[in-house]
Amino acid sequence: MSFWADFWNALTGIGTLALAGATFCVIRQGQRQRRDGECQHRDRFKPICLLAPYGGVDAWNRRGDLLEAMPPAPENPSCGTVAIRCVLRNVGVGPALKLRLKFRLLDMNGWTSEPWELSPLGAGETCGSDAAPLLVPFPIHERFNQTDFAMLTGKPWEIWLEYEDVFGQQFQSIHRKAPFDTDPAKFAWTTAEPSQQPKAIMPSIPWLTYTKGPMP
Repeated sequence: MSFWADFWNALTGIGTLALAGATFCVIRQGQRQRRDGECQHRDRFKPICLLAPYGGVDAWNRRGDLLEAMPPAPENPSCGTVAIRCVLRNVGVGPALKLRLKFRLLDMNGWTSEPWELSPLGAGETCGSDAAPLLVPFPIHERFNQTDFAMLTGKPWEIWLEYEDVFGQQFQSIHRKAPFDTDPAKFAWTTAEPSQQPKAIMPSIPWLTYTKGPMP
């Protein structure tokens, strides 16, 4: 009798373990499905903001023309104005909240201007036009004086847009002046004839880079 009792106890134990394993798998699958559903729900409200040059065409080697530095007025010498000759668009499917714009200057160790708060931008909405360009105040102080400001358009700049969706998720849209990457480590080289030197091909840099997550 003890043999059959032990046998049935063993079968019961195996069945219990199998049931526990199956229950665990069902729970994990349900959690995964809920996470996937939450992600899909959030994606239905994801904003994508960008600066589109007039006409929607990237001018490549003329990206520097997209900025105009307007000197400070005599009555307010501590603040210049930068005109951005682009349309600010939200091409996403949800509103962009806590929208801010700032400039980053690569020749000044990545110095970044103070962020300028913009109004929320709903899905499909735009701001700025050829007749009324986007104007951004630019504070002038000891770390960025009037000489620096006068040279702004010639500097290697980046324009950062930072914003959030309705769930508080953070996004960045980075616009770069440089059309090509000048880092020799990233060059590609053409196959040359024996009598010729190989030529370097610099990789192109897209006008817009879109990322999700907090600012690095």
